[in-house]
Amino acid sequence: MIKATYSSAKDFYSLLSGLLKVTDEIILNFTEDSIFSRYLTDDKVVMVIFKIPKEYLEDYTIDKPLGIKININDLKKILGKAKTKSATVTLEETDAGLKVTVRDEKTGTRSNIYIKGEKTSVDQLTEPKVNLSVTFTTDGDVLKDIARDLSLVGEEVEISADENTVTLFTEEAGRRYKSLLRQDKPLKSLNIESPSKAVYSIEVLKDVFKVTSISQNVTLGFGNNIPMKIEVPTDSGGQLIFWIAPRL
Repeated sequence: MIKATYSSAKDFYSLLSGLLKVTDEIILNFTEDSIFSRYLTDDKVVMVIFKIPKEYLEDYTIDKPLGIKININDLKKILGKAKTKSATVTLEETDAGLKVTVRDEKTGTRSNIYIKGEKTSVDQLTEPKVNLSVTFTTDGDVLKDIARDLSLVGEEVEISADENTVTLFTEEAGRRYKSLLRQDKPLKSLNIESPSKAVYSIEVLKDVFKVTSISQNVTLGFGNNIPMKIEVPTDSGGQLIFWIAPRL
């Protein structure tokens, strides 16, 4: 049987909300190292990964690796009751799926829900193996605002890096938008191994960048015409990772 407690039900809710930008059904995988889920859209444009490493889980018990296919909205119903930062979430395997308990550690209040889930083997979907020649870290709200502005102008954005600057540029119907990102303006870190350039769908980026606002330290990586990687960590140790295919 499986049992796991995560210290922040609110963060768990935020992470699941991020998954909902891509899918409403996931396989929640329980392994010795972590709880995780991976999903690739049918058009193979977006991959999203949800992960909580074992070291950020309390009271983690697992007899053997297992996947449980669940509907995210069923899980969000109870997590939405977590109104304070002191609320924890516990997942327990049942014969029919999962028992989910949200407990406020300060007040002692507790809510339970039983979720039906199909038990499967751990999924074997793998992440892209590419060399990200450009990486930078910034507040998630910065990316959310840029995506909003880009969407007012065009359908695709060219992101490039050279020397000490990352440039996001779009142009359509006589209108153009350009954003220049540099160290401390507003980037918290920037590493450019070589000049790089790629083009991505603004609509896709806008949906993903809405999720980044849950984190103050989002890391974005890209290279020449390869998938973009976006890492969205939370203070409690869980994280979302997005891979976005370029337009070629």
